[in-house]
Amino acid sequence: MIGNSGLASAKLLWAKRAEEDPNAAFDKAEIVYCLFCAMAVFLITPGIGLFYSGALKRKNVVQVLFQTYMVTSVVTIVWYLLGYSLAASPTSTSVIIGDLAHAALRQNDAYGLYEGATIPSIVNFCFNTYFPVATVQIFLGSIGERGRVLPSLIIGIVFTIIVYCPQAYWVWGANGWLYTMGELDFAGGGPVHVSSGVASLVYSWYLGPREQPGKRTGRIPSFRGYSSMSSVIGVTLIWAAWLCFNSGTLLAVNIRTGYIFANTMIASAFGCVTYVAVDSMITGKYSMDAACEGVIVGLVNITPSCGYYWPWAAAVTSIIDAVACRLLIGFNKWTGIDDYSKSWVVHGVGGIIGGTLVGIFGSSGVAALDGVTVIEGGWVDGNFRQLGIQIAAWVSITAWTGIFTLITCFLVDHIPGLKLRATAEAEEMGMDLYEMAETLDEFGNDYETFFIQYASKLRQMADHLEKHGGVVEVLDGSSTRFSARNSHSSIQMEVDQKV
Repeated sequence: MIGNSGLASAKLLWAKRAEEDPNAAFDKAEIVYCLFCAMAVFLITPGIGLFYSGALKRKNVVQVLFQTYMVTSVVTIVWYLLGYSLAASPTSTSVIIGDLAHAALRQNDAYGLYEGATIPSIVNFCFNTYFPVATVQIFLGSIGERGRVLPSLIIGIVFTIIVYCPQAYWVWGANGWLYTMGELDFAGGGPVHVSSGVASLVYSWYLGPREQPGKRTGRIPSFRGYSSMSSVIGVTLIWAAWLCFNSGTLLAVNIRTGYIFANTMIASAFGCVTYVAVDSMITGKYSMDAACEGVIVGLVNITPSCGYYWPWAAAVTSIIDAVACRLLIGFNKWTGIDDYSKSWVVHGVGGIIGGTLVGIFGSSGVAALDGVTVIEGGWVDGNFRQLGIQIAAWVSITAWTGIFTLITCFLVDHIPGLKLRATAEAEEMGMDLYEMAETLDEFGNDYETFFIQYASKLRQMADHLEKHGGVVEVLDGSSTRFSARNSHSSIQMEVDQKV
């Protein structure tokens, strides 16, 4: 048996321990670590919501944050009822998808998923739950400013069953065809990143550009998001959680776990610095948004390779990936597809590049640090065939995801009451006021009320200045400015940007 994924290496470790001590109990330290990692990975999805909402107008923020909670809950239910078994059941003889032996967590999940396992299946279930949750949220966030929540959740349910589960089984399942072919994907470069990036592109195209209902492509709106702070907090949660996302995938604690953790740290750091450097050379300024995107690119790059790289390879490949992704970040404008979250470039292209580079830099030496895993490695080990396997993997995942996401969007969109896109009136009103009971502030996005409420105060200020003299200028970013001068006895107000 080869160890070309985190789960495969875990199975080898369990088999060795069972050989040495057939009566060995579950390893409490590994159970604790896996459950801790599960808790951390849970934070990725609300982090995605904060990251995305920071780029939106304030009248659309609550909807996307609400969506993250609903996606977490709905996909968890699907994973409990069907998903875990379809993606991970060891008793399936299919090369495409698992069986229903572990559907709804039957009594056998108190035992190991594989013979000799040091953690029970129920712990593996807990850790793996938030993989499809994060994958679905990455692309469903595309609804920002023009999509409806309920249809997006239906799409997420279908996507989990017909896209994520089969692909997870291909890569990690005992008889999955990519697994048996020898593809190297440690923690989900294909099923998580490439898949979500492609789905985001398809979903964004189907919804069409903001402010242009009825079109699939068009002019991409350009404006400042409501809060860079929201994006920073979101990416900080994702960054911290991804250290556990990758290291927890081994489902064991040993020397190799340390290298996986370190590679994730190093890759994200090099990705961030490189992306910011290229962005600043292009724009002439430093950008917090670029720093956030650079971190994500580094994490995307290292996801399939964290268990196969020496640290120098994590650094080199993240530099390559970050440069490529920053140079391609204009894809939205070039094509007219309004993928405002940039997930196609950051996750899709970044995942494709990261997965491909494993075929060059993957090392059998790093894989062997757990004492049991044997792989042939990539070009650095003289295995030139590996690159072709990696390319075949992302091509198949891209095609499967693109086709089935498009079919799902079309079918759901044509179910009465489940139109994917909101009306033009709802879009102008703001999706928070249209769909949600709450808004980001007390005015409910009704800024006409805001100006009426404060008109008398502005009048009093002007009267005071006219009577007593003086100059007052109030600046609020680039959105609103007013000044009052005694020489003109008036108030001038400019609105540069629609709130």
